[in-house]
Amino acid sequence: MGEDGALHQLARLDADIARALKDLGPPPDRTLPHGFATLCRTIIGQQISTKAAAAVWSRMQEAKLDQAENAGAASMETLRGVGLSRMKAEYVKGLADAIADGRLDFDHLASLKGQDATRYLTALRGIGDWTADNYRLFVLLDMDAWPYNDLALQEGMKILKSLNTRPDGKTMQRMGDDWQPYRGAGALMLWHVYARYRHAATITDI
Repeated sequence: MGEDGALHQLARLDADIARALKDLGPPPDRTLPHGFATLCRTIIGQQISTKAAAAVWSRMQEAKLDQAENAGAASMETLRGVGLSRMKAEYVKGLADAIADGRLDFDHLASLKGQDATRYLTALRGIGDWTADNYRLFVLLDMDAWPYNDLALQEGMKILKSLNTRPDGKTMQRMGDDWQPYRGAGALMLWHVYARYRHAATITDI
């Protein structure tokens, strides 16, 4: 089922989602291409601001390190030179090596569903559940992927449900239970809610 269908099914399960969808419209298309560049960029975005991640990624593109062959051949000093921490430089190099030796086969990954895709990805060093869930959602278009530890997602849930405090990861896991098998669609809507709340002062009734 595509994003639009999943969103409308979720709206039938949750009145708050239905109202947000009516008031804000559907979230923008955030589909990303399959492959090294997207997975690498997701790893770079772990635990740093969107602005900082974008700056590092721009430097990687300028140095053509967004290509697996180049990243694999690059020295640690070269990778560190574009702004990667030592650990993330190791992750990027390891990812390129995994592609080269066949441990990461994107065609095979595209054939996997749900937790099978998560297990395949998280077997690689540097890829945790958050990265795997984001890849499942934005690349594999898995409408039940649920990156519950994402802070913007948690803020979106706080706004959507008019909560006094931002729910933590464990609470988000529990809240997502009622949205299965459309949690990914719910995540897209929560990011949409959060973005509109931040940038549009007119949104006051969510």
